[in-house]
Amino acid sequence: MRKKLKQLGSQKRHTFIGRFERVGYKKSYRYYQPTLLLTQVALSETGELITDHLWLNYTKGFLALGELLTGDLLQFDGRVASYVKGYFGAQQKIDYKVERPSRVVLQAKIEGPRRLLPDTATKFGRQALIGYIMERERAFYEASCRPIDPYYIEQYRAWLTDHVMKNAQNYDIVSQKQLNVASKKH
Repeated sequence: MRKKLKQLGSQKRHTFIGRFERVGYKKSYRYYQPTLLLTQVALSETGELITDHLWLNYTKGFLALGELLTGDLLQFDGRVASYVKGYFGAQQKIDYKVERPSRVVLQAKIEGPRRLLPDTATKFGRQALIGYIMERERAFYEASCRPIDPYYIEQYRAWLTDHVMKNAQNYDIVSQKQLNVASKKH
């Protein structure tokens, strides 16, 4: 299905819409980078299905929406780019992705409690976000033998204590305010 991404080309930005599936992380050099998985990604203008799934960097635009729940419908602008898929020394191939997501909007949300997420402007916040991802997706990572680092889990728990529980704020109320503010910006 990535042939459709290739056909779009990288000359201009396009508006996409997709369903949020889950968060994840990738290891880049020595650092973990947060990612998110969208499924059923289509062109917003035509509704044409472009790819069955797409991994994106978990950028500030997505973080501004607060915690995402499986099934949330997201719209964003991005540019198609190619990359080499596979490990060095193994069979590699050219694949296509969407990069530099911007103008992120929550089109439709699933009802349910949503938590605040750490601000990634600081090193502590970035580490806490990775801990949140590792804790949220623990079953997946354990089943696929991928690392869950206790250090990052502890950073997330420390962030919860310092920023949420210490202030005795209700996750749902605070998160709803954050979500409303983020939606009004777009």
